[in-house]
Amino acid sequence: MDDAKERLGRAAQRALGGSYSRAKHEVLVGHVLVNGAVVADPGALVGPRDVVTHSPDLPRRTPAPKLPPIRVLHADDDVLVVDKPAGLLVHPTSDSEEDTVVSRAGAEVERRTGRHRRVHVVHRLDRETSGVLVLALSHAAAEHLQRQFRAHTVERRYVALVRGSLAGEQRVDRAIGRPRPGARRAALAPGGGGRRAVTVFRPLERLGAVTLVEAVLGTGRTHQVRVHLSYLGHPVLGDSVYGEPASDPHSIGRVALHAETLAFVQPSTGERLAFRQPPPPDFSDLVARLRRRPGAHPRGDAASRQEPRAPRGSGAATRPHRPRTPRRPSGGGGPTPGGTRTRPKPARPRRRS
Repeated sequence: MDDAKERLGRAAQRALGGSYSRAKHEVLVGHVLVNGAVVADPGALVGPRDVVTHSPDLPRRTPAPKLPPIRVLHADDDVLVVDKPAGLLVHPTSDSEEDTVVSRAGAEVERRTGRHRRVHVVHRLDRETSGVLVLALSHAAAEHLQRQFRAHTVERRYVALVRGSLAGEQRVDRAIGRPRPGARRAALAPGGGGRRAVTVFRPLERLGAVTLVEAVLGTGRTHQVRVHLSYLGHPVLGDSVYGEPASDPHSIGRVALHAETLAFVQPSTGERLAFRQPPPPDFSDLVARLRRRPGAHPRGDAASRQEPRAPRGSGAATRPHRPRTPRRPSGGGGPTPGGTRTRPKPARPRRRS
């Protein structure tokens, strides 16, 4: 930590001239300002040029609940890239939902910078989906990222565990829409309706009755990966909307889908940023267990793992070559201690009497 900076609680104590516990309380209830803005985190860092003031007439804030941390993969003045855990909403859908990606990210930004900043959502992951997510920290950055998403220049790759054996690379170009406004379930849109959706699926590992699949998104529609995999007849394990989890051969207790890779252009610098986050333990542990079972092909497409066959009529063998053991010569001429082989002496002809 920079020696010139100190915690806001200590700076407030010096400004109020009382005890630290009182100063901390005043910070928590929103009565302390840093450069004219309320900062309610006593642990925020302030420097010599920051102006800390006390305004007891301000409305009292109810201290925000302590939120679990969220793993940050990258942070700068424009964007925050996080590893979203499964089971967490990106943003609240009701007033009672306080623990979301947005609230955790906002708390993390305030902890790092010492001041509150609005967090903008530019794309989403489903509640049960884990993986890489980018958030904007300004309106300008949000607009820049949204333009990239609309132009489909953002690279997005998912991994999923699906039912059955996906036969080779599959490209799905089928529009997706909702049967009615507000419907929970998206679906393939017949007759040219809906919005175009393109996904390329590649089988990475054949794991018995399950396939580990990579999904490369050409567009970004609601539930796109799940809808297209269901259309192919290989729904994601645990998908109660587009599959039948009760008949799945294995389960991780949620939708087995993970946003593994995300790449985009940084709004201010123009630099291409790329992030890759491996799946969480519930996903990777099941993959490890399936790899140990008979019939698994843990290095990719099962067809590519078959032993090469000899052409018909060639007479070539597929067995590995084994060096032939030399015969030991007759006549007692075995190998010498030096490893060389001696030639047996010819027998003498008998003399006639």
